[in-house]
Amino acid sequence: MSCLDIPLISVRVIRGASFLVGVLLLTSCADSLESRVVSLTSVVTDEADEKVQQRISEYQERVVRTPTDAEAVGELGVVYELHGFAEDALLAYELAAELEPDEFRWPYYHSILLAAKFDLERALEKIVDAIERNPEYAPAWFQKGKLLLDSSRYEEALKCFEYAARISDDPYAQLGQAHAHMGLNDPRAALESIERSGPLEQHVNVQRLRAAALIRMGKRNEGSRLLDGLSAAAPIRWTDPIAEEKSKHAVDHIVVQLSRAVRLIRTRSYGPALLLLSELRDEYPTNKHVLHLLSSVYELRGEYYQALKILDEAMSYHPDFYVLRTAAAINLSAQGDRAGAMTQLDKAIEIDPKLHWAYSQKAQLLMEEKRWLQASHLLDQAIGLKKDDVDLYTYLGICLGFMDRWPEATNLFRVAISIDSTHVPAYINLARAETILNNEEAALAALDSAKLYGASDAMLASIEQQRAQIKRMRIQTVNQ
Repeated sequence: MSCLDIPLISVRVIRGASFLVGVLLLTSCADSLESRVVSLTSVVTDEADEKVQQRISEYQERVVRTPTDAEAVGELGVVYELHGFAEDALLAYELAAELEPDEFRWPYYHSILLAAKFDLERALEKIVDAIERNPEYAPAWFQKGKLLLDSSRYEEALKCFEYAARISDDPYAQLGQAHAHMGLNDPRAALESIERSGPLEQHVNVQRLRAAALIRMGKRNEGSRLLDGLSAAAPIRWTDPIAEEKSKHAVDHIVVQLSRAVRLIRTRSYGPALLLLSELRDEYPTNKHVLHLLSSVYELRGEYYQALKILDEAMSYHPDFYVLRTAAAINLSAQGDRAGAMTQLDKAIEIDPKLHWAYSQKAQLLMEEKRWLQASHLLDQAIGLKKDDVDLYTYLGICLGFMDRWPEATNLFRVAISIDSTHVPAYINLARAETILNNEEAALAALDSAKLYGASDAMLASIEQQRAQIKRMRIQTVNQ
């Protein structure tokens, strides 16, 4: 059979003879770059709003007409990303970069989207590719620095932000350095960077960072006073003209409204968020992002039954959208239905076996049932997927402690602290473990660190009570 004998590939929408000819010309025996490009145009978008479907269809047709045009392919990726088709967007960015190897935008957009999906390792690979194409674009260095911070690679992050400060006057360069200095346990240098952050210095999140630096320097009262009354605020973002160009490809209404809803949720304005999302639901009754955010608002208001009702409806439309599964598990657990929560988590893991937080959620449910061994196995799996998650090591340490494996538990708490030196739960559990192992000096050092990094009085009183009980039991055992 020759290549010409192969049947024409299926495309969802065919408009006009030129569109049909474009597809036919791209049919080939091999998995060529052009055939991979055309496969992007067959993405089913039926779950989207009619206006979104129309916009995507227009961009798909443009790609079929000009399949070697990197601009068309990359912008199709942008449209996919903006309207909820993230995996298809990632493929489009990859193909656009192959078509146009020297273009900065495609690996840059690829990196940003990977970071949003918490795939930090691949996001770092792509941002390095992007920077090679445009090393003087400061926002790319901010992006790389943020990824390195999230990966606990503080020295490398610091160098990124220092370089960004040399090529840009954006104050985020100083804020990034402050975060890196905190990761390197140099609060004094962090304060110096904060003082150079200009207009950002009075931002709520920067004040919170200043308070953390003061507490770490031993100025606990001063830091605590600074924290009093600070409200919640959305994360600070840097100015990024190239990333902002993506917005011109959006179907404005739903994208803008969803962004507004997210901002309301972040500031705990649940009433206005509920009203906005309810209106969006009337207009987009099956949209997975609308339904997910609406359920999240009900969950945050403690209305778990209503949240779960919306999630059940959303899952009937989108059974493979794992975000709905993990959200349903949280709500089921809050209502005391651990078995139902486990079922949803199993389905989420089946959809994507790399969801480390799904393993963690399932492990925590098992821990509530005191099934320490089974929980520890799940946490081992989660750590294999996410080696820098401080909570995973802390949870695993707790499990091993209840299995009377205290030396191993102690080591895990120390690993957690090596990842995040401010993690109070790790210090509290380390203090308990060291007390059980009769290492009083180490236990006191752990308690001092817990106090330094903001452990509440109630938490400290509880652990001191537990330590006293452990010591009494040790005395009783010796006397016997």
